[in-house]
Amino acid sequence: MIVAVSRSLEDIRQRRAETRREFAAYLDITEQTYRRLLDRDPTIAGPTRRKIANKLGLETFLIVELVPPPTDAYVAQLTAAIDDANQNGWFAYDPATGQIGDQRVMVECPPGEAKHNP
Repeated sequence: MIVAVSRSLEDIRQRRAETRREFAAYLDITEQTYRRLLDRDPTIAGPTRRKIANKLGLETFLIVELVPPPTDAYVAQLTAAIDDANQNGWFAYDPATGQIGDQRVMVECPPGEAKHNP
């Protein structure tokens, strides 16, 4: 199994033992743009995000600050799916086989909260 874990720009920068100024220069962006990235400014253009990912040799989805925030429509779909599962049950999943079963189990999971039911 391959697991991809997102990392923050600050984690990457600190691993390189560079100052923010040096790291921004390496990424070929201004310090102001770097600060905006750390603040998760959604107005930073896609080409800038892709340029940074390419420079670091990573996909954009593997860098926390480069992942755009979810749209309201996406959050609404997820919320509706969670509400449906809370009312009608969640499909059981077997992590050993990766199969989703036909049986539903009742485990309430409010949006934004992860619950584990061993």
